[in-house]
Amino acid sequence: MKSKILTKKAIEIINKRLENKRMSQQDSNYLSRFVRPKLRDMTQFNAKVLLRKLEYNPKAIFIERKIRDIILRNVPQVDTIIICGSAIQSNYKEYNDIDLIIATKKILTPSLKKKKELIEKLKIIGKKENLNLDVQIYSKKSIILQYPGNPSLIYQLKDSRIIYGKIKIPNKISVNHLELKMKLDWSEDFNTNSKPKEIYNAIRNALLVSLLMNKKIDNYYLSQNLINILGDNLVFKLKNNTASLLEKKLALNYLNLLVRYLEIELNKSIWEKIEIENL
Repeated sequence: MKSKILTKKAIEIINKRLENKRMSQQDSNYLSRFVRPKLRDMTQFNAKVLLRKLEYNPKAIFIERKIRDIILRNVPQVDTIIICGSAIQSNYKEYNDIDLIIATKKILTPSLKKKKELIEKLKIIGKKENLNLDVQIYSKKSIILQYPGNPSLIYQLKDSRIIYGKIKIPNKISVNHLELKMKLDWSEDFNTNSKPKEIYNAIRNALLVSLLMNKKIDNYYLSQNLINILGDNLVFKLKNNTASLLEKKLALNYLNLLVRYLEIELNKSIWEKIEIENL
């Protein structure tokens, strides 16, 4: 009889921890004595990421409580609050800012100016609480409709945590090469006058397109690819806007080569669809 790496009980307890639900002492003991040792024995990248997420970090509860309070006091019609990005991927151990997606019950305002003013207000309040918030606000309906064909949203929600409300994301995506080509446009027209962080984001964006073309949605793999290609030191300097002119030129050379290659591949079958189920 084939044994499972993780039992049904183990998976239920993992989900409790990931969703910050209350755990009994028995659950905590099971997590420590059975689940974590099993994950340590696994060699896949995702298992390493999952193990980091399962580590108890009291800082996470404190931060998320603060964020909930800020959003609910200052944003009307809140349906769901989602945290994504490096804060969640690293369990609040390695991050520069906290990426937030706020899903509202309806469109708050048709005015882009008013929306930007609200986002800026949230950032200012966050800074007073020592939180560097990167905020996006959409209606819940818009998120659900956009998700299957929006490469950025697909990757953002891959590693995320709902800290208020709930939202059912479709378990299937369908992106055609034309949509990926439009996404790739965000990686073009950079030069030595561009900020290092902008060049970094452009390379990351192009790699994201490359991974989706290969039906891969994995933020950890994306980060590791960046490090393997550019090296730890250059990645750090680009992200922190400290790269020299020569280092920017090296990064731009790679970016331009990657973009040209991806454009050629995408143009071969512009209407081809990439479908991934059971995300």
